[in-house]
Amino acid sequence: MKVGSWTVAATKPEKGWGAIWRIETNRGPRALKLLHRPFERNLFSIGAQDYLVRRKARVAPLVPTRDGKLYTVVDGRMFIVAEWIPGLRQAPKDTVDGAALLCSGLAEFHRRSLGYRPPSGAAPSSRLHRWPRVYRKLRTKLDWFEHLARAYREMPASPLLLEVLPRFKAQADEAIRMLEASAYRKLAARGEEAWGLAHQDYGWSNGQVGPDGKVWIIDLDGVAFDLAFRDLRKLITGTMDDRGDWDLTWMKAMIRAYHEVHPIEPEAMQVMLIDMYLPNEFYKLVKDVLYDPNLLDATMVQALQRLLITDERKQQALRELGLRRRG
Repeated sequence: MKVGSWTVAATKPEKGWGAIWRIETNRGPRALKLLHRPFERNLFSIGAQDYLVRRKARVAPLVPTRDGKLYTVVDGRMFIVAEWIPGLRQAPKDTVDGAALLCSGLAEFHRRSLGYRPPSGAAPSSRLHRWPRVYRKLRTKLDWFEHLARAYREMPASPLLLEVLPRFKAQADEAIRMLEASAYRKLAARGEEAWGLAHQDYGWSNGQVGPDGKVWIIDLDGVAFDLAFRDLRKLITGTMDDRGDWDLTWMKAMIRAYHEVHPIEPEAMQVMLIDMYLPNEFYKLVKDVLYDPNLLDATMVQALQRLLITDERKQQALRELGLRRRG
């Protein structure tokens, strides 16, 4: 492979390093990617990408080196080269059809990831048994928000934050109880190969529509074993949060599009709805105040007021989707 030119396609400064270049070669355009995670963790995602290609998933094939490796190390940093998939575009965000298309593409990705075994030397990455700990950690941070708001009472958003925190603490407590009483542990006990890989950062940027109208999945360096439908939960809640309205029609269409390709059994559906019930949106909105209390400003007041309105819609939607609440 001979490289004629290259241009920066993306950078990840928040990760310390990490970048993607489009390189023009005598064998067509390709992507050169600098991986920012530890080597053994990178081996896990590289092995996953190669496995998915061999399983006919719509992910970019990796280009091997002259000695047959799927990566190279230069100055202590790991690089991969993949085929550049031409003509990718974002799915339309203004129609439910675009959201459904992303969900069907995600389901296909999950289905084809079943049975993955990491290569020798890779550090296994699994979140399959971590859900209770994640829930408890979120709940603990809600207490931190209260301590911070009391310490910065003079900030514009502190009074409202203190007022709404009991609501979201109660939601987190109930989500923890519901998860413990659910089929979560039974589902997780099936093991990693039975559930396959979750992308962990799937969304409108990492699911791109090709010229054939099919969804290609990009940016796989964060993949991990998990109850893979958590990707679907994140996509649904993120989309609803961005829209500012928990539209039941959209939510049902997204779940249906996924289910038609990779069915979700009833017990798994309940676990996914519990994961939706956890106050993820509130946590995402407020979490950065732990690092910068100045964010407790008038803008935060407005954001909290909007969230309170949309949370009512969220609770109604979850009831209609069949969430079984427990006291």
